[in-house]
Amino acid sequence: MRFPRTYTTPRYLLIMAGCYAVWVPLYFLTGWIGAQRGPMFDPALPIDAAWPFVPEAVFVYLLAYVVVLALFAVCRSSEFLNSAYLNFIVMNLVAFALFAILPTMGPERTALPADASPILNFMFSLDARWNAFPSLHVANPTLIALLSFRERGTAPISILLLVIAVGIAVSTLLVRQHYLLDVVGGMLLAVIVFVALRRRQYGG
Repeated sequence: MRFPRTYTTPRYLLIMAGCYAVWVPLYFLTGWIGAQRGPMFDPALPIDAAWPFVPEAVFVYLLAYVVVLALFAVCRSSEFLNSAYLNFIVMNLVAFALFAILPTMGPERTALPADASPILNFMFSLDARWNAFPSLHVANPTLIALLSFRERGTAPISILLLVIAVGIAVSTLLVRQHYLLDVVGGMLLAVIVFVALRRRQYGG
């Protein structure tokens, strides 16, 4: 599929890959900076101790890494993808700045049983836990749902993406990746960037 006056779909996918090639090192760099500085903010609330540990929720958690591809199912114009990319670039850069300025450690992990999912073990070993607030893992799916509602209204795909975003947000609590305030912060970050750029692009 070719979008007029812009790029082919493979080119958009290549740009997306380039963004992740920049974002992943930035994520670990800001995590390293946070580890050197120590915690500047404790987002833990009493309710966070009440969440059960559900290792199986990792499979919902992992949807955050692939749901971004839904943008190509949602889009009806090149302008939508251009706007969506701008939203994601701005939101992630804001998040990385917050990670460096306001280092925040995620929750203590529950000890994993010997037969725990290798995926969960790998995820825990990889994540430095210092890039907790706001949760980008929650912000990205939330932004995708918002963009879908803007492009498609209340079409089934928008409802589905909203359900997935909520499921991913809950999963971050159930696998001990984030506190509730991290989740709320991620959602607010997505909403703020979405609203701010919408007003800039559309004048309201």
